[in-house]
Formats: sequence, structure tokens, C-alpha cells
Amino acid sequence: MVAIAIFAVVTYFLTQSVWTTVINTIICAALIQIGYVIGVLWMVGRTKGAPANDAQDERADSPGLDPASSKKPGRIGSVPGSRHP
Repeated sequence: MVAIAIFAVVTYFLTQSVWTTVINTIICAALIQIGYVIGVLWMVGRTKGAPANDAQDERADSPGLDPASSKKPGRIGSVPGSRHP
């Protein structure tokens, strides 16, 4: 937001035209957003995530989780090392 405001002020001082400043600022804002989206997509594409099935298998194999009780809504299985059942 600050970058767009600075861009608009500098553009106005250089061109002395409100119309040119508005058009150039809109173009600048669009280019910034396009660059942001491309950057996020590039970073997401680089990450190596685990498939959803692997994540579910890891939770089922974790110690301290009781698969029978974890299927019931509102019930939490016992936690190892806890004084509470």
C-alpha cells in the first residue's frame, strides 16, 4: 500500500496530471498483484508436501492416540504420562 502511494505521488510530481497518475497507479497496482500471485504459486510449487493419505497414516500410527475413541466426536483418547485418564 505504501509503495503504491509513493508511486502515485512521484508520478503526479513528474507528470502534473491526475488522470495519468491514476492510470499509471492502477497499472502499477495490477503488476504488483500479478507478481505476488506468481511468486506465491512458484513457492507453493517448490514445496514437497506429503500426500493426504500419508498424513492420515501418521496420525493413526502416533503413540497416545486411541483409534477407537478418536472416531467418536467430542472424545479425546488418553495421553501417555498424563495423570488424567
